Amino acid sequence: MDLPLVTVGVASFNNASYLRETLESIRLQTYAHIEVIIVDDASRDDSVMVAKAWLAEHPDVDGRLICHEANLGVCRVCNGIVTQGRGEFISIIGSDDVFLSDKLSRQVALMLQAPPEVGVVFGDNGHMDSTGKSIPTPTDVAPMHTGNVFLALLKANFVPATSTLVRRSCYEKVGLYDENLNYEDWDIWLRIAREFEFLYVPRVEAIYRVHNKSATYTRRLQIEESSLVLLCKHLDYSVEGDKIIHRHVRQLSESIYQLGSTNAHGWLKKAHSHSSDKRTFALLLLSTLRIEAEKVRRIKSLIRSARNLLDFFLAYIYKINKL
Repeated sequence: MDLPLVTVGVASFNNASYLRETLESIRLQTYAHIEVIIVDDASRDDSVMVAKAWLAEHPDVDGRLICHEANLGVCRVCNGIVTQGRGEFISIIGSDDVFLSDKLSRQVALMLQAPPEVGVVFGDNGHMDSTGKSIPTPTDVAPMHTGNVFLALLKANFVPATSTLVRRSCYEKVGLYDENLNYEDWDIWLRIAREFEFLYVPRVEAIYRVHNKSATYTRRLQIEESSLVLLCKHLDYSVEGDKIIHRHVRQLSESIYQLGSTNAHGWLKKAHSHSSDKRTFALLLLSTLRIEAEKVRRIKSLIRSARNLLDFFLAYIYKINKL
């Protein structure tokens, strides 16, 4: 075909009830030249069976299934998609999300028109609940940016992974996903943004499913610790960037202390070395004394209870005296 090949990778893990819908959204794309690589990361449900059945039902689809015997993490899954795929462009989707039918047609056309310094085309995500019902987009979504987005990306990861199309040359330039991290996208976007431009088109390209099994809801501590690690990889790249990273380190180190991380002391110490924030110093002191956040919360609760009891007692004494 004259059309460039697009590798669509499906990162599959324990989403058997949603996987067929995801695969159908790929099969029904209006873009014709697609290969589908499903990488199952040792699902404990029927995901592998669903994937095999779907591939058997659609022999016309250029698709294959790769199964991990052990759970290796989403970064290893994404690396398998990139290294096993043959496409000039790559788009990766979670096994509970869906593409709009003309996502790839629009994005490939944009890539072919764009100069080679544009490495990523992306749009917006819609949102749905576990039943597939449309729900409002969260109000805390960061503003979108286009062009040279590195500093904007340092402030917040505004690129919805499911809505992207990436040139293979990006991976050839910056390398694969960092398998030491617990999630995949922010780090790779930052690394690509140091070498390529991003092109944002303000329209919904994919639907992200929100449910209580999503990694965002089940692995908050691991995600925040990974964020600390990946952000520090970009220190010394720019003065303005370092200021942004130091703010993140302070906020995230405080957060992981509250979440009970055993690594909190080291990160709080690092945060304090770049900040005179009194709260950071107080939490560093508490962690140095090995006073856990849960104990602090219990003490604060007891103080509040004692204060309420004292207020009640004083009010009662005042009432008695008036009588």
